[in-house]
Amino acid sequence: MESNNWAESLLSSKPLDQVIADGVLSAQALNVPTAPASDQAQGALWAHLNQDLPQMHVGRGQRYGNLTWFPVFTDAPIKAREYVTITEPGQVSVAEGSSPEVGFLEISNKGQKPVLLLEGTLLEGGWQHRALTRTVLIGANVSTILPVVCVEAGRWGGDANQRIGVKTAPARVRKAIRGMRKSADGTYLQSYANQSDVWHEVSNFATNTNKMRPTQSLVEMADENAIDTAALKLEKPKPIFGQRGVLVAVAGSPLALEVFDHPDTLAERLESILDAYLPESLAKPFVACKSQLARDFVYRVETIGVEPTDVEERMRNRPDKYVAAEAVTNLGELLHISALNAQHELVSAL
Repeated sequence: MESNNWAESLLSSKPLDQVIADGVLSAQALNVPTAPASDQAQGALWAHLNQDLPQMHVGRGQRYGNLTWFPVFTDAPIKAREYVTITEPGQVSVAEGSSPEVGFLEISNKGQKPVLLLEGTLLEGGWQHRALTRTVLIGANVSTILPVVCVEAGRWGGDANQRIGVKTAPARVRKAIRGMRKSADGTYLQSYANQSDVWHEVSNFATNTNKMRPTQSLVEMADENAIDTAALKLEKPKPIFGQRGVLVAVAGSPLALEVFDHPDTLAERLESILDAYLPESLAKPFVACKSQLARDFVYRVETIGVEPTDVEERMRNRPDKYVAAEAVTNLGELLHISALNAQHELVSAL
């Protein structure tokens, strides 16, 4: 729908929730919604935003291999970071439980600060390699259970101990981790991790990157892809001062958004975020993503907002045709926002 129709719908008697649900923020090229044309319409939408999401600003795009990445800044105040993402040797231990289960691992943080672990992080070793199903904050001197999925279908047995790496699952695996499904009205729902879908998408990733492994190990595939990436001799991505997020685009279309509460967290994770999406992008010709498309996707994430779920401190957006977003809070403070473009060919949600 053209922007003037969008404004007419907004100013009509139709409820705003219905306007958005009907897709009046419709897609232009490459399945990305357009931003509203008038200041009046924009102001009405901003009044509707969920206050847990900060206002996000998108900077100039940069190339990394066949990716385009855009720095993202927010208007939220920067507070002292009370957690770490990089741990000292022996600070955190992860292991199989006394009766190993595919979907759970035991973690113990012996450090004096909480540890932030991000959705999609690969955990290596144990009876099989796993991936974390959601972003979690492990408190200081706390032992608890980690929710995980298996990313190695052909192995069950070995050492009980796991290692927390910096590698991250690719987009389709992240989609399966969120249990994304397309509903009858064309919107995408997020539910719980689907192990069968995870294995299916790991297999698809192996095919797309030509990295088939005997046990279908995503960790081994990631190791091989890291060697390929190193051979490209790409310039290491450098965050911009104050940057707290990144929008990653492949084949000219926004793919994924990651935003954190603190610039240090983004700086520590920027390269691993980009490297997760790089291998599949290399099978496609490079197409630069237009800045307007990046801004439109981020705007849609803001507009839809996030709502509480049945998991404490995890929030998600209501069903949408384009956005599958998840946010994690701690004591009311936003720690991490992660959003996928459900329409992108590297997500292709069921």
